[in-house]
Amino acid sequence: MRKPRELAAAGTRTVLVLDAPRCAPFWRLPAPYVVERLEWTQMINAAARAAPSSVVLLDALGTADGTAVDPRVPALLAATRMVPVVALVPFQPRYADTVRALLAMGVCEVADAELECTPEALHGRLACAHAQSLKRIVEPALSPLVSASALTLIRAAADVAVDRGSVVDLGRVLGANERTVSAWCARASLPPGRRLLAWLRLILAVALLEDRQRPVANAAAAAGYREWSLRRALREFLGGERPPRERTLAQALAAFNAELREIRERALDARRTRHVSAALERVDV
Repeated sequence: MRKPRELAAAGTRTVLVLDAPRCAPFWRLPAPYVVERLEWTQMINAAARAAPSSVVLLDALGTADGTAVDPRVPALLAATRMVPVVALVPFQPRYADTVRALLAMGVCEVADAELECTPEALHGRLACAHAQSLKRIVEPALSPLVSASALTLIRAAADVAVDRGSVVDLGRVLGANERTVSAWCARASLPPGRRLLAWLRLILAVALLEDRQRPVANAAAAAGYREWSLRRALREFLGGERPPRERTLAQALAAFNAELREIRERALDARRTRHVSAALERVDV
């Protein structure tokens, strides 16, 4: 059994897999995943400090033949909300209440323990779980005026931020260079790609800081900062000189939305100016 690491390298997607018989097929996974096989106590401690690019994979049932949720699952979910959890449960009618209970608790994905029982079959679940914790924080806070194309770009930036990637990685995810990405962002009334990614990283860091078991240095590193650079980013984006722990997720989301609103208003003013100019030209003619 491998000893769990404090933080995986940037770009690495670690899967914390429970040391349980139902999870045995997943003790080895193909790249880009790195597996940490852990017992329950180790799992809770590791998840509390794991990088947000990680995923927890566990057998959610208390007994092999029972339908009740393992009583240790709530403790795991309480340890961190920024590392998504995928639970294995047989998709049979008698487990319907179990699946509903797990989703209500905050489990990100529930996989069929019988049909999704190979690494290849589970790949889609792991990919879907990636960055879900950050997306579930950001998306409900966005204005209804944020377009579908803008939401696609924000989701891509969330994927890259969780992997501690760069604007080059964002372009690679979207299949375009930085200039094209920034042009798409401008059309969607978003900040340029580099600044959009910086916003998602900052929101991620503030969300990590709200996990009180996670030290400030760990939260900073997990979001791609050094502790001093996180303090500088907080001053730049949120203003003031307050310590990182005194920053709240609500403040970060409000500041992000305020910038998006300002960009939308500037774009609207520019369109109005163009329409007026065009109308005046027609009158002159």
